[in-house]
Amino acid sequence: MRALVSITSILLLTAGAALGQVKETVNVHLVEVPVTVVDRQGNPVRGLGASNFELIDQGRRRPITSFDRIDFASPDSMKSASPLNPAARRSFLLLFDMSFASPNGTAKAQEAARNFVARGMQRRDLAAVGTVDVDHGFRLLTAFTTDRNLLTAAIGNPAHFRSSDPLQIAGTLNFEVPPGGGPAGAVAQSDAHAVLADQLAEIARMQRGMNDSFNRGRIEKQVNLLGSLASTLRMLPGRKQVVFFSEGFDPRLVQGRDARMNAESLQDMTYAERGEAWKIDSDLRYGNTNSLSNVEQMARLFRGSDVVLHAVDIRGVRMQNDLQTGSTISSNEALFLLSKPTGGDVFRNSNNLNHDLDQMLREQEVVYILGFQAPTGTPGRFHEMKVRVNGIPGGFRVSHRRGYYEAGAENALERTLTNAEVVLNDIPQPDIAVSALAVPFPGRGNAHVPVILEINGADLLRSSQSKTIAVEIYLYAFDEVGIVRDRMFQRMTLELAKVAEKLRESGIKYYATLSLPEGKYAVKALVRAVESERKGYARTDIVVPPASEVAVLPPFFFDEPGRWLMVKGGSHDASNSAYPFQINGEPFIPSATVRLRNGEKRQFAVFVYNAAIDEVAWETSVRDESGASRPTPSSLVKELQGDDVTKLMFQYAPGDLALGASALDITIHKKGSGDAPRRASVPMVVQR
Repeated sequence: MRALVSITSILLLTAGAALGQVKETVNVHLVEVPVTVVDRQGNPVRGLGASNFELIDQGRRRPITSFDRIDFASPDSMKSASPLNPAARRSFLLLFDMSFASPNGTAKAQEAARNFVARGMQRRDLAAVGTVDVDHGFRLLTAFTTDRNLLTAAIGNPAHFRSSDPLQIAGTLNFEVPPGGGPAGAVAQSDAHAVLADQLAEIARMQRGMNDSFNRGRIEKQVNLLGSLASTLRMLPGRKQVVFFSEGFDPRLVQGRDARMNAESLQDMTYAERGEAWKIDSDLRYGNTNSLSNVEQMARLFRGSDVVLHAVDIRGVRMQNDLQTGSTISSNEALFLLSKPTGGDVFRNSNNLNHDLDQMLREQEVVYILGFQAPTGTPGRFHEMKVRVNGIPGGFRVSHRRGYYEAGAENALERTLTNAEVVLNDIPQPDIAVSALAVPFPGRGNAHVPVILEINGADLLRSSQSKTIAVEIYLYAFDEVGIVRDRMFQRMTLELAKVAEKLRESGIKYYATLSLPEGKYAVKALVRAVESERKGYARTDIVVPPASEVAVLPPFFFDEPGRWLMVKGGSHDASNSAYPFQINGEPFIPSATVRLRNGEKRQFAVFVYNAAIDEVAWETSVRDESGASRPTPSSLVKELQGDDVTKLMFQYAPGDLALGASALDITIHKKGSGDAPRRASVPMVVQR
């Protein structure tokens, strides 16, 4: 990922010899603009370069300082793209409309969303599931994640459909008056009957007005919720695609009726001829100004947050005419009102939602990333942007980021999304130093994997103004395809009167146990100080080997007892295994990151599974920061044989290591076996 770059430019302004030179500081940051170009058939246009693009920011042309091309359909392109670059990930929010959708439409949307997750998403793609409901607001059921299991579970149980009637006891209208103003087929027999018919018609007209006002309020609330959603997603880098599953609201309540003649148009003409213009609803005829303004404001928030809304009409094929009422406006016109200003598409008049989603993915197979340096100085200010494409013959359509907001403060939901982004994209967090040790102990069934986090106490205390510190710890184990196989969350509150001295001396040593099957994993830990919003992050890659193979655990350097504030987390180990860090029945505390000095003697242990003591040969070496390796002496102090495990204890005293980071490697050979040697490592920091 290309992190947000901060550059300081010094502008020298000469105001005459008497005034001398004045310095003005202008902050500049890198803005990245994802661009897609498709032909008339919706196929991506490939092979473009930076010279094909022109970028305009607030009416000023900006030079393109960086350019990337990512082809999601090309394995070679995906291999060359860094997994840490958010542009190499596509982000989709599957958003279910709980206000304007039928149970049948929602069921079709769920089926299409499940198919999208199972077959449409690629390995690096991120997706989230949410619902929007005018009665209960916007809910993010999952954060953006690669975990298909979580996504599928959320898709299978979004909120239930709710009637537009607050009490759920009535339909849209309380009074139904058939054409003619009286009972079907009836003819007024007297003036009294005519007066009664007029009274019923007036009551029905007033009721329709109240219902329209109520429903218009619901529409405005949904539009505002969508705008708030876009503002929340602003914190995530790259282009976000919202896939909005909806049947749409009644568009006439926002933009008025179309030009086609229908029963309402004829009634308005009758009112005008009678001189009863006050009965004509101008909002229904010309559109509601406030509602149209809300839609435009929503669109600005989407464009500024680099979010595109694609609407999927889950009602399917619609009829545009009715035998009784004549020509009727298509209700999915409301979906165009929402999606088009954001640069999105509407998939309509289709009973095959899977095909619609496949078409959306095909249009986004190739993404061009244009980067430029933009000055900034006013948090929250919006910048309009345009991208022009030249040198392409024939018709084409360009979709790009329409603008950006200068960075500002986060709200709670934005913070949650940002935390998820840190974990998914391995974004370094320098505010709190965190070291991690994750060790797979083989066994029958799942391996139990103790995870030890060393959290710097001085970093936690920095900027704290209260008597307590609340700390949140997020722990995840992702497999090779991005599914979370186990996770842990813990929130702790520390009373500084009791623990401040221990925190200043060292910090927190957190211990939890995961349960993982055979395979490769990325164990990721995020630590957050709630009050100060300071964060720390660590990632450890591990391999859980088959239970029958020779396995070598990383060297465990013994830490000084009582040095850390020890916090025991949870355990998902079904076998409830005893504390695994023991030598001859005596427990010890291992170091996540080893800090030592030249000439200082330290002890460490190596655990070898499925190899007896007399079958084991070893050698130790040290790797420096450049990767160069050389042998290093270490003496065996003790050897123990347990069930399926050999434990070796060494004494090690470095003599001439360069200051800074390095690693201690131990290579284990099983005598008389054709198996390849096994190597395990532990990071070290050599201090003065």
